[in-house]
Amino acid sequence: MNSSPSSSREDPHYTLPNGWDFAAERLALLGAAYDPESIALAQRLGVRAGWRCLEAGAGGGSFARWLCRTVLPGGRVLAVDADPCHLADIPDLGGEVARLDLVTGELPEREFDFVHTRFVLLHIADRDIVMERLTRALAPGGILLLEEGDGMGVLDQMPGAFGEVWRAFARSTEIAGANQSWARNLPVRLEALGLADVGAEAQIPMFRGGSPMARMWNLTWAQTHESLTGLGVSPGTVAAARAELGDERRRFYAPPTVRAWARRPLQPSHLPDARR
Repeated sequence: MNSSPSSSREDPHYTLPNGWDFAAERLALLGAAYDPESIALAQRLGVRAGWRCLEAGAGGGSFARWLCRTVLPGGRVLAVDADPCHLADIPDLGGEVARLDLVTGELPEREFDFVHTRFVLLHIADRDIVMERLTRALAPGGILLLEEGDGMGVLDQMPGAFGEVWRAFARSTEIAGANQSWARNLPVRLEALGLADVGAEAQIPMFRGGSPMARMWNLTWAQTHESLTGLGVSPGTVAAARAELGDERRRFYAPPTVRAWARRPLQPSHLPDARR
C-alpha cells in the first residue's frame, strides 16, 4: 500500500487532503460510519423537499448525495470542496459542485436554508473565518449544522497501540493547524455570531475491530504514517495499532463528535462582516 498522500491536489488549509490513493475508500467508510447520525439530526432540524442546501467541505460526497435525494427536485444542493475529485456524480443527481477554498473563496450570501459541514473546520487553521462565511451564507431563518471531533478528556484513556497512535495523530494534526479541543465551545461561538436557537450534543462513537469505522481509522494511520513516525511513533507501534483495528474481538471508542446547530434570525441581525 502506498501510504504517502498525493501532493498534486492538496488543500493547503486542510490537514487530511482528498488527493491520496486511498482517500475515496477512507471517505466512503467515514460516511458509512457517521451518515446515520448526521441524517437523523438533519431530519430532526426539518430538512425536507424544496430546501436550498450548502454542503461545505463535501469530501466523499455521501451526505451531499442524501441531500440531493431529500430536497430535489424543487430545492438546491451545492457541494463545495477544495478538491472535488470525489463528487463527479453529484450533478447527475441534480446537485451542483464547485471547487472552492472555504478560507479564501466566495460563497453566496443569504441564500441557503441549510448549511452543513462535518469534520472539516477543526482541520482548518482559519476556522473562525470559515464559520463567519458559512453564517453569512444562511438565508433568514436558515439553519447551520456543524459536526466536529473533539478530544474532550478521553484521549488519555484510549488504551493499547490504538490509543498511542491516536494521541500522536492528534498532535500531528495540531502541528498542521488543527485544533482538537475547539469544537466543545461551538455553542458559544454560534451565539457570538448572532445566531439564535442554538443547540448542541456530543456523542462518543464505539465500534468493533473490523467494522467500517475501524477500517476508516486504519486507512487514516496509513495516510498519516510519515507524520506519525516523525513524531517518534515506531513503525512497529503503527503496525500494532492497525492489527488491533482488524481484530473483531476488540472494541474501541473514537473521539467524541460534537454537533452544534443554530438558526439565522428572520429579522435583520448584526452578523460579522465577511472577511475577504
